[in-house]
Amino acid sequence: MKVPISNMTFGESEYHRGNEVWKASTLYLFAKAKEYPVLDLPLWCIDLTAQPFEATTLSQFIFQCKRVKDCSLDYPVILDDCGQIADGYHRVCKAIIEGRETIKAIRLEEMPACDRYKD
Repeated sequence: MKVPISNMTFGESEYHRGNEVWKASTLYLFAKAKEYPVLDLPLWCIDLTAQPFEATTLSQFIFQCKRVKDCSLDYPVILDDCGQIADGYHRVCKAIIEGRETIKAIRLEEMPACDRYKD
């Protein structure tokens, strides 16, 4: 019998900064509308001490591993206006595991209005 593993869609991905929350789709659409260039981001400059997602249980770890395995490197990572990864940590993990030197990235020069505020 297979062990069920949860899935997460792109539409569910969010970026949290302070009490502001953006949907990943909001960030991508904003970057596209602003026509920000897609650049090659060297992977050696990524802060590997960041804790972008929770994986304190085996179930959470397996879920995150599946997301890394299933993600596509065809889509660029989105950096916020401070240069932090707002969307794309799973792609960064996959690129590093595959031995790549760079990953496609878009740097936002400004942030769109947030989608909601955390309580």
